[in-house]
Amino acid sequence: MDIVEIVKKQSFFRKLYESAPSHAILFRSVDERMNEVALILTALAINYKTFELFNESSAEYIRVKNGADIDIKVYPKNKEKLLVSDSNEIVSEVYIKPAVHEKKVFIIKNIDASTEQAQNKLLKVLEEPPKNVYFLLSCTDDNILPTIKSRCQTVTLEKLGEEDFKAICKNPLAGMISEGYVGLYEQYAKMPNLDEVVDTAVKLVTELKNSAQVLKFSSKLSAFKDEIRLIFKIYTLCLEDLIKIKTEKEDLCVLKTYIEALRSVESEFSINAICEINSLISDFMHRRESNVNEQVAVDNLLLKILEVKYICK
Repeated sequence: MDIVEIVKKQSFFRKLYESAPSHAILFRSVDERMNEVALILTALAINYKTFELFNESSAEYIRVKNGADIDIKVYPKNKEKLLVSDSNEIVSEVYIKPAVHEKKVFIIKNIDASTEQAQNKLLKVLEEPPKNVYFLLSCTDDNILPTIKSRCQTVTLEKLGEEDFKAICKNPLAGMISEGYVGLYEQYAKMPNLDEVVDTAVKLVTELKNSAQVLKFSSKLSAFKDEIRLIFKIYTLCLEDLIKIKTEKEDLCVLKTYIEALRSVESEFSINAICEINSLISDFMHRRESNVNEQVAVDNLLLKILEVKYICK
């Protein structure tokens, strides 16, 4: 079963057969690949009655994915984050009639990565769009203006069920850290250094015990600049598993291969420390793009983690 067929089985898409979609929809999932598929499928559903027949090889699907459909506009143009110039263009385009289809669709990927100014520019057209215009947005976290959220129907994409996920999961390590999200699994399974990335994250939890070791781990992390987000995601999965170990729910642990290693340091992390460290990591990831010197920011994060561990012990 491919990812398009998996997304089609989501409850939201089953309801699309029965009723028209809202004029503004926000798809929410940590899995960017599932978000992308949901955006494209919904755009197709708005303009094609037979959208359920399409897959990733369909010409219509490929046109939307490549931004080549004249009435289904895909943003951001730089493929990273929505800019004010993108928002201004959207506002101008909204009132131009569709050229081929009856309806016009604006796909905006990762709205949470955009600036507050870029989001603010969209508020009026999101609230009062022309009747033949639809907005489809996606996000991977909640870093969105409340005024944007309030104008959208929010759809939280579901993980794949455990049995279905096991059926497609051929890489156990990628399966463990993707938590049932098919797009993440596909991404992680292709990583040639996945073993090393996961091992680094787990050792960061189990072996970082004093400030003298910060330089060692900081140097190690500098070699994984492109995988920093994943390393700290795995770190937080380790923390979640530590809570399960503490509460005698080891059968629910995600990183089953590493339970023994995590159990050996369980006493070093109080529940309060785990909560505080999670907050530190979340803050670090949100501020990451604005860090002038990421190496210094990583060093500071590791020192703060040590400080929290011992203050909350």
